[in-house]
Amino acid sequence: MCDPVSLAVAATVVSTVGSVSAGIGQAQQYRYQAQIADQNARLANDQARDSIDNTNLEAQRRYRELAQMKGAQTAAMAANGVDLNFGSPVAIQKDTAMIGAEDVGQIYKGGNERTRGFDINAFNYRSQASANRAQASGALMKGIFEGLSTALGGASQATGMKKSGTDKWTPSSTPFGTLPMT
Repeated sequence: MCDPVSLAVAATVVSTVGSVSAGIGQAQQYRYQAQIADQNARLANDQARDSIDNTNLEAQRRYRELAQMKGAQTAAMAANGVDLNFGSPVAIQKDTAMIGAEDVGQIYKGGNERTRGFDINAFNYRSQASANRAQASGALMKGIFEGLSTALGGASQATGMKKSGTDKWTPSSTPFGTLPMT
């Protein structure tokens, strides 16, 4: 049978390795979560770019519709012999342009709001990735320090056992004292 000091050292080694391994495992989990957050940030950035592109396309479509409408109004008024340079025809054309500009303004406003939401999401994901990387470092350091603490505690215990003379095992001795022989 092993002497008490050897058992204490073995237990200390196992516990130390366990603490460090747990820290490494936790750090790996946090690094994986950081990778996921980085990927989500890239996707949110892609969504923001798509939102900008879609907003510009929608605005161009509205400009084309507006130009067609103005052309149709002008053609209809000219076909009816209306002078297009003053009076009601001018007011109609100005109103059409104003309403079209308001529509385009709303298109850009909505697009900017959507894009801003995607940009905020991307920022939040990048922040989460950064926090996860910091947690990974902290978990690894925690595991190392817990392992060192266990190792130092075990060494102190083994030294105390040697000094007190309980470093030798006999059938009648236990860590709790000497058992009476019967």
